[in-house]
Formats: sequence, C-alpha cells, structure tokens
Amino acid sequence: MKNNRNEIVDITKRIVAARGVPALVLDLKTIRQTELNSVHETLLGKSFDELDVVLQTPGGDIDAAFLIVKILRKQARKVNILVPRFAKSAGTLICLGADAILLTDLSELGPLDTQIYEEVDGGMSGYVSALNGFKALEQVQLHTIETLDIATKLILSRSRMKITEAIHLATEFSGQTSGTLYSMLNPSKIGEYARALEIGEHYGILILTRYMGWPREKAEATVKQLVKQYPSHGFVIDLEELCLLGLPAKEVDAALMDSVSALRKQLLLKSSNSLIELIEPEAAVKHSGQEGRRVRKGRAARKEKRHGRREKEG
Repeated sequence: MKNNRNEIVDITKRIVAARGVPALVLDLKTIRQTELNSVHETLLGKSFDELDVVLQTPGGDIDAAFLIVKILRKQARKVNILVPRFAKSAGTLICLGADAILLTDLSELGPLDTQIYEEVDGGMSGYVSALNGFKALEQVQLHTIETLDIATKLILSRSRMKITEAIHLATEFSGQTSGTLYSMLNPSKIGEYARALEIGEHYGILILTRYMGWPREKAEATVKQLVKQYPSHGFVIDLEELCLLGLPAKEVDAALMDSVSALRKQLLLKSSNSLIELIEPEAAVKHSGQEGRRVRKGRAARKEKRHGRREKEG
C-alpha cells in the first residue's frame, strides 16, 4: 500500500504546515511491542515544545500502549492527539496522555477494556476484549438476582408462607436455574479477564496522575467509568461523552476539517502494516511550497492552452 502511505504522509504534511506543529503519524493496525520499538526509534533524541499525534488503532497490547504514552510525555512538553476515526481500547489509554484530544463528528474512542491475546474461533489467535468476557459474568449474576426477586414475590403472592420460608424456596429455585449458566463460564478465564481489566485501570490512573496532574480521586472515578460502565467493547465514546468524563476533548478546527476527512478515508483503507512516521514543519512547508508551485504551473499551462485556442480561432 505504498501509494496509500504516501497519501497519508502528504495529507499530514498539509496539517503540519497549517498548524506549524510537528506530527507523529501512528496508524497502528495492532499495538504491539514491535510498534512500541518503532515509536521509540522514531522519537529517539527528539525534543518538542508541542507535538501532534495522528492516532488510528483498534487497540492491542495494553503494556505497549502505556509505554508509548511514557515516550510521548518524555519527548514533548505538550501532546495533542488527533483521532480522525477511532482509537479503541489500548488506543483510548494512549489518549489519556494528551493535553488535547482533537475529534470530528465521526471520531470515537472506546471503553478502556484491556485486550487479551488468545485462541479464537477456527484455531486462529488474536486479541479479544476482556470486557466482553467479564460482562458475561455480570449478566449471569444479574439473572440470578432478578430470578430470586421474581420467585420470592411470586411465592408470597400465591401462598401463606412466611417471608423467610419464601426466600429460602426462591433461593433454591434461583440456584437451580442459574446453575446451568454458571457452569458454562470458565472460572480461570473470568479471573484472567478481571485481572486484565484491573491492569488497564491501574495504567489509566497512573497516566492521569503522573503525567496529567489529576488528583487521584478524580482519576479513579473517570478511569473506573471507562473500564466498566460501558456495555461493550464497540461502544462509541464521542466528543460529548469525553467532555462529560472531564477529558480535554475538542473539535478539530474548521479550517482543517477537509484535510482530516481526507486523512480518515486513507486510514480506513485496508493495509496490514502499521505506519509510524514523524513529520516536522520544515519538511511540511517545503512540501506545501512544492504543491503550490505544481498548482500554479498547472493553472498557467491551462491558461496558455486556452489562449492558444483563441488565437487559432481568430
């Protein structure tokens, strides 16, 4: 996808030229140790007063994501993260390390649900959401409580039993009906999912307190919401929701909207390789000047062609 890569870089250069701020493109198909190493090598020896990060990722390794935040905060005094389309799961964790999260109407983050690398259907391996597995346990627990409540009320309304006797009978009934559901859950997997979510929670709190200066109580409340309060891995957390959580989300400037829209289209094209590239203002200005010269040259050629046709007709 060489042409696609060039398009992404060229569009980002226009954004850099307009903002006057260097930009790091992080089009991460999966966040892994490989991508972490590339980010480290790209920024090694660099120092910025301000750095824009163009982030597109479905998520991946939560440990690698935390270390990417650590690198960004070490190399730049101010970090702005632009999300043209989505930054899910571990990508959302990276966004917690931003001084500003720049979004459009189509941009989205997601729950901070750590992903676990395990075997999935068909014998293939890949990252799966710890939240989805943990929510399965929550649903069984909810079913048990609701069954107990309904059974107790039904027994009391149709018999002369004492409340304690009704509860005892309802408990037996609830246990029998829910037992089948509980037997379908893998205890070791549930424990693994719970630990994975806890890891994401700790990293989120650490980023907000260590790098962003949040009070611990506020950081805990926000991160707990991101980890457990949303119903699914794919849940859309948009600009308005991020603002309600107290995160520094802002809408992309209107002047940049066309460039960001074009960038989004390129980032959504299928490609198996991640793209990590640093673009600094000097290169962007040079690119902008060359592009302007090409445009002016094209206009002059068209004007000369029209003039030649008029002379021929005359």
